[in-house]
Amino acid sequence: MIAVLYPVVAMVILLLQLLLRTHRSLSLLGVIHPVISLIITLYFIVSPGIWDDSPFFLIDHMSLFVMLTTSIIFAAAALYAVGYIDGLVRSGDLEKRSLRIFYFGFSFLLAATTMAIFTPNIALFWICAELTTVLSAVLIAILALKATIDASLKYIFICSTSMLFSFIGIIFLFEAVRNKTGVGSLLWTEIVDEAAGLDSGMVFIAFVFFFIGFAAKSGIVPFHTWLPLAHAKAPSAVSAVLSGAILNIGMYGILRMTGIMKETGVFGQVSVLLIVFAMITISVACLSMLRQKKLKTLIAFSSIENMGFILLGIGIGSPVALFWALFHMLSHSCIKAGLFFSAGILHRQYKVPTRTGEDEIGDLLLLQPFAAVTVMAGCAALIGMPLFPLFLSKVGILLAAAAISVWIPAIVLLLFACAGVALLRFYLPVMAVRFPAGEGPVPYTAPLSMKVPIVLLLLLSIMIGTVMIPGEEAFLAAAVADLGFGVQL
Repeated sequence: MIAVLYPVVAMVILLLQLLLRTHRSLSLLGVIHPVISLIITLYFIVSPGIWDDSPFFLIDHMSLFVMLTTSIIFAAAALYAVGYIDGLVRSGDLEKRSLRIFYFGFSFLLAATTMAIFTPNIALFWICAELTTVLSAVLIAILALKATIDASLKYIFICSTSMLFSFIGIIFLFEAVRNKTGVGSLLWTEIVDEAAGLDSGMVFIAFVFFFIGFAAKSGIVPFHTWLPLAHAKAPSAVSAVLSGAILNIGMYGILRMTGIMKETGVFGQVSVLLIVFAMITISVACLSMLRQKKLKTLIAFSSIENMGFILLGIGIGSPVALFWALFHMLSHSCIKAGLFFSAGILHRQYKVPTRTGEDEIGDLLLLQPFAAVTVMAGCAALIGMPLFPLFLSKVGILLAAAAISVWIPAIVLLLFACAGVALLRFYLPVMAVRFPAGEGPVPYTAPLSMKVPIVLLLLLSIMIGTVMIPGEEAFLAAAVADLGFGVQL
């Protein structure tokens, strides 16, 4: 069974990282792990005949899609970390004795994320999701600064407390199945099979409790307060993983649970609940972006906005809306990871945040022309400019929303305009700042390992936004069907 390679490779990598000592060997192992995971995932995608009904792994289009996104982001972040972490060590921002903790934690986080995606058991999914919170918090606090430790503790407190509600939801769901069959079940597939006959009141309560925890995991308002601080204070390689991969674990849980609700008589109430929280999340995030003066915080609030938009697609619940929600998930992950990588180059150049608490960026095109261009491209992609994939997913979800109410796309478009203004309001003045002669910093030369992932993610984003890869539409449609929403696109 090929799926067993995921945990086997992870255990081998983790063992070697405990034994080896040099930075070069640790960073190399950090790259090898996600690359092998990506290769295994691609092999699964092109070879559906090897999927089986193993009791240990849930292999379907939906899980493989999320794993594909996860592998891409982790691979890009691992390559970026080769030069980025080395720079932190050279500048004294990261102690050498913390290198093993960083790379071990990074690989362990990938392993926990992988098991969360593929576990067929909802309780084990909860455990693995909680484990990703703890491991992420360790990576956030790796620089051992007061600000990063505070951000890490806030992240753990909010997410872990909220996840206790999800555990209660799982208990309610187990009891609902037990009341019908006489034997409870925690398997995703068995719960879906029994969902139609479950007590409506109990399953709705189960969904509400479950949603609280995984909404916090995804940065959905009002459970989002940890996210701007954690993403802004973490090392940029970690910020990219948090935004591009770990947030998706929360959405994956919500998607799976919504698929169960689709088979019950309460899907209408669930849909309204998700749409309301989605609209609140988009509103708070876009309006908050208008007053941000720090780049990474601005990007973090954009992550909240996009998670809210994905939730809107899930809440609409039509096959078309879910198709574009998944498309948006992959696109946002690639774009946002690239932006955090570019922000990391600016961090090394300007040593932000500075003593004033704000980014003091100047002579941007002169000192960092590469980062200047890639940040500009990333901002254009987030706004949803044509050629970039978010343009397609935004149009697709808004058209699906119009079938429910014309007010939803009207309000969302207005909020998107606010987000676009916020990005331009930050970036354009920064481009005009000039340091007095002789007072500017020395140009920072970013190593190739930091630039290559940014270029690759940008090219991948443009390819996704302009070319329909053979089999892409059918695969996404099948992922939607795995959730029980049909394939009528």
